[in-house]
Amino acid sequence: MIDLVLTTARSIRAHAFRFGLTSLGIVWGVAMLTYLSASSDGYDQHFDRQLEQLGQRIVYLFPGVATKQHVGQRGARPVELKREDVDRIERLAAVEHAAPNLWLGPRVVRAAGRTKLVFLFGASENTALVRNYEVEQGRLLTRRDVDLALHVIVLGARATARLFHDAPAVGRTVHIDGVPYQVVGVARPKGDQLLYMGPADDEIGLLPFTTARTSFTRTDVLDQVIFAPRTREGSADAVHLVRALIGRHHGFGQDDDAALGYFNIQEVVNLVHGLLLALRVFLTAASLITLAVGGVGVMNIMLVVVSERTWEIGLRKAIGASNRALFMEIVAETLAVTVLAGLLGVALGWLGVAINTRAMANAQNLQLAAPILRPERVLTVFTTLVGVGIAASLLPALRAVRIDPAIALRTS
Repeated sequence: MIDLVLTTARSIRAHAFRFGLTSLGIVWGVAMLTYLSASSDGYDQHFDRQLEQLGQRIVYLFPGVATKQHVGQRGARPVELKREDVDRIERLAAVEHAAPNLWLGPRVVRAAGRTKLVFLFGASENTALVRNYEVEQGRLLTRRDVDLALHVIVLGARATARLFHDAPAVGRTVHIDGVPYQVVGVARPKGDQLLYMGPADDEIGLLPFTTARTSFTRTDVLDQVIFAPRTREGSADAVHLVRALIGRHHGFGQDDDAALGYFNIQEVVNLVHGLLLALRVFLTAASLITLAVGGVGVMNIMLVVVSERTWEIGLRKAIGASNRALFMEIVAETLAVTVLAGLLGVALGWLGVAINTRAMANAQNLQLAAPILRPERVLTVFTTLVGVGIAASLLPALRAVRIDPAIALRTS
C-alpha cells in the first residue's frame, strides 16, 4: 500500500501541469454541484418558512351562491355560514381546528393620542392556532372572550408600534369607531411575508367575532371560515370532507365550486416544491454532465500516460509485476487526481456558499434565499466523485493490463 501511494504521488507530480489542466472540468463541476445543492436546500427551507407564516396547514373557505341543476342563476341562493358550521367542521376527524375569519376592513383606531387605520378581523380562540399567531405580550383571545362578546383586542406587532410606538400596549384602551376596547395581547412579529391573504398579519387586530358581529356586521353570517387539517398530506381529503359536510347542511353538491370556494395553502406548497424539485433536477443534471466531461478528460490523459509508459509497464510485467498491481496503480492514480480536483471544487463551492450567506444576511428580498450546505449533500458529491474517478480509470487500467511485455520491450 505504501508503494502504491508513493508511486501514485510520483506520477501525479511528474504530470502535474497536464493533470491540473484536465481536472479543471471536475473542479468546476463539483463546485457547481456543491453550491447549487446548497442553493436548492436554502430555497426549500426559505419557502417553507415563508408559507408557514400564513399558517402551517391553513385552508380558507369562501361561501358563495348555490344553484339548482338546469335552473342556473334564476334559482341561485346565497350560502350563509354560521357559528354552528364552524363547530361542525371542527368535529371532523380530518380537521384539527376551525375558526371564523370575519373581515371587518380598515377601521379608525385611536390610542395614546394617535389615530390610525387598522385592519380588523373577527376571530375566535382557535384563530391564532390556525393562522400561526404566537403571543409576544399578554395573551391571545380565549373562549370566554368569545362567549361573552367582550370588548377586547389582540394587535399585530406593526399595528401596536403604529399606535403605541415603544410604550407597553397590554392593558391599554383603544377606541374603534369611538367604542373602547382593551388590548389584552400583542402578537409576535412575523415580518415580511411571501404570500398574503389580505393585509399583512403584523398589521391587523383580532376581535372576538361575537363582538364584531354585534358591533359591526349586525348579522350571524360569516363571510369567511378557516380551518387546519390534521396533516399536510391529508389536506385535500379534509377539503373534500368539509365541502361535503357543508353541502349536506346547506343543500348543494360537493362539486359546486360556486357554492363554497376554498384556498388551500398546501396546494401552493406542493406547487413550489414541484418547481424547486424540477430546478434541482435540472441543475444536478447540468453539474453531472460537467463532471462526466471532466472524467472523460482525465480518462484521456490517463490513456496518454499509459501509452507513454508502455516500455516501463512491459518491463515491470517481464520481471514479475502482476496484472492486479498494475490495474490498481492506474485506478489509484486516476482516483487520486479526481478526488484532489473534487476537494478543490468542494472548497470553491463552500466558499461561494459562505460569501452568498454573508451577502444575504441583511437582505430584505423575500424571493432570495441564503444557501444551506448540508453534510449529506457533501457526502453525495464525494460519492459521485468517487464513481466518476473509478469509471474514468477502467479503460486506461484495462489497457495497461493488456500490454504484452515482449512486444513492449521489442518495439521500444
